[in-house]
Amino acid sequence: MHLKSYLSLLIILCCVSQADAQLNAQVTGDAIDQGNNCYTITKDQEFQVGGVWYNNPIDFDTDFTIFYQNNFGFRDFDGADGMALVFKDNPTPILGDPGGGLGYSGITPSLTIEFDTFQNTDFGDPVGDHISIMRNGNPDHNSGDNLGGPVLANGTNQNIEDGIAHEVRIEWDAFTNTLSVFFDCLLRLTFTADVKNTIFSGDDTVFFGFVGSTGGNTNIHEVCFNRVSFVDNLQLDDEVICENGAVQVDASIPSGFTYSWTPTNGVSDPNSPNPVLSPAATTIYTVTISDVCGETTTEELTVTVKPFITTEPVFNPVPPICQGDSLNPLPTTSMDGITGTWSPELNNSITTTYTFMPLTSECAPETTLVIEVIPSEIPIFTPVDPVCPGEFLADLPITSNNGITGTWTPGINNMVTTVYTFTPDLGQGCATLTTLEILITDPDIPTFNPIDPICVGETLEELPTTSNEGITGSWSPALNNRVTTFYSFEPNPGQCASDNVSLEIQVIPISQLSIDIDLSSEAFSENQVAVINVFGGTGAYEFQLNNGDWVEENTFSQLQGCEEYEIRVREISGCSNIAIENFRVLDYPKFFTPNGDSRNDSWNIECLKDQVGARISIYDRYGKLLASINPSRLGWDGTYNGAFMPTNDYWFRVEYLNKEGQPKVFTSNFTLKR
Repeated sequence: MHLKSYLSLLIILCCVSQADAQLNAQVTGDAIDQGNNCYTITKDQEFQVGGVWYNNPIDFDTDFTIFYQNNFGFRDFDGADGMALVFKDNPTPILGDPGGGLGYSGITPSLTIEFDTFQNTDFGDPVGDHISIMRNGNPDHNSGDNLGGPVLANGTNQNIEDGIAHEVRIEWDAFTNTLSVFFDCLLRLTFTADVKNTIFSGDDTVFFGFVGSTGGNTNIHEVCFNRVSFVDNLQLDDEVICENGAVQVDASIPSGFTYSWTPTNGVSDPNSPNPVLSPAATTIYTVTISDVCGETTTEELTVTVKPFITTEPVFNPVPPICQGDSLNPLPTTSMDGITGTWSPELNNSITTTYTFMPLTSECAPETTLVIEVIPSEIPIFTPVDPVCPGEFLADLPITSNNGITGTWTPGINNMVTTVYTFTPDLGQGCATLTTLEILITDPDIPTFNPIDPICVGETLEELPTTSNEGITGSWSPALNNRVTTFYSFEPNPGQCASDNVSLEIQVIPISQLSIDIDLSSEAFSENQVAVINVFGGTGAYEFQLNNGDWVEENTFSQLQGCEEYEIRVREISGCSNIAIENFRVLDYPKFFTPNGDSRNDSWNIECLKDQVGARISIYDRYGKLLASINPSRLGWDGTYNGAFMPTNDYWFRVEYLNKEGQPKVFTSNFTLKR
């Protein structure tokens, strides 16, 4: 088993020349602090080196004894390498070489007690696990630095790598300058020399620590520090109990083997390390502790028995506080000198009963104290409606709705939104500050639906006196249906509305329109186009052809036939007459069917029937004149010299006057179908 589980160590204060000193340890290298002053110096791994050093000085002019335990692991045949106790001239943690150097090789000046578990023949190691005393960090037994040994650590067994914690005691006798090494309670090695002067050059502050290492072979190495003679290994605190009371004490120490308490009166078990003590009167107890090697130590403690106080501790009452006010800590000592603690924690939000619990040693009863917390009273005021910038703002009331008087800050400001703070006058209980915000709002801008333009003299409805936002007011000037006018809206007072609002009503004069029709395409073309020109008015017109839809485009295309077209024009606003004009376009039939059915039996250009001077000549494909006709008379019947002409295309030539009265000639062809 590990040494840590073998003993749990307790380092306590003491004692001789360095009384009340504490041992302060610092690990280095591969060492691990296990707690309870036990350390893993190396793990069971190759080439580990670790140590633990103490900064407590030792003076070799004074006797001292060091007790500790070593566990060298459980590997015997292939285990290595061991541990050492090292004295050196400073407290700085340091490590020497691993392997056969045991972690101390090279540390100088030094005095080392080594426990070597591996035979390094080049160092003169004997067979078996051994102890030796070396100087100046030299592990070679063949050198002059070998001061004592080597000797077997166990006189009857060469192996100490057995997984067991072994007791080690190092004694220094300053009078005889003798260093003694005990292993498992037996003296194994001594060395006599003036260590202080010959090794440490007269230095009276030498420091110690434990080191260890592995090499190619391994073992776990552990050390538990037990005690040193100049540090008290047990320090029992005196106890105070109340009459008929009891207290349990713990006198156990790592090296403790047997315990004996005197006197035995009031002791639950005189041979226990942690008995319950219940004396009837104040008593001084002594405990004698023996370790496994027969070494003894004693310690005393006094158990004071106090009579029980029947009266409750007395405290001054705490005046009531307002909710949220600071609350000073309650005194931990009563007016009659009794100390203790309070619970629960102070609470400045609600009335609370606090309990005072005297310390056990006071032998006094508990008591309570009530601290009243008065709820805060918040002044209440009627909210102030928002106002417009610059609008009159009355002073705020200095008495709240619930009767609290006070003052407001800052002064009233009717230009910007402001938060005002009300501070209650003194002497009104737990009245608190409160705030009131007065909004200074931007004026609302009234909006109205636009009014469509009207024609001069048209009836004009009265303008609405309430805006889309619900703002009421009046308009000026009076309505006028004769000329375009801007009207201004004046909001009624008290509405925080802008008065910079206007509305235009456009009054359009009545226009007298006339039109001219321009047939922009050639006569008889496939796409006859008419462009309507308008005179008079505003220029915003709409047009209607033959009672069709009104459109804003003044050009009409794809006109055909010889029927008469009617065009109408008006102002889009409706503020005008409707100008009307009729016109025709020139066109000719593309075929005829002279088959005697009285439908389409002859061919002519009826669009020219009003031109008595127009002449039409008809030819066959070879240019032979077949007929000459007048548009105002019957057309060609499809015969020549009384014979029916066959189905075919025929050509014509027409002589006519255009709309300007100028003579024109047009030629094209048509089809005769039978």
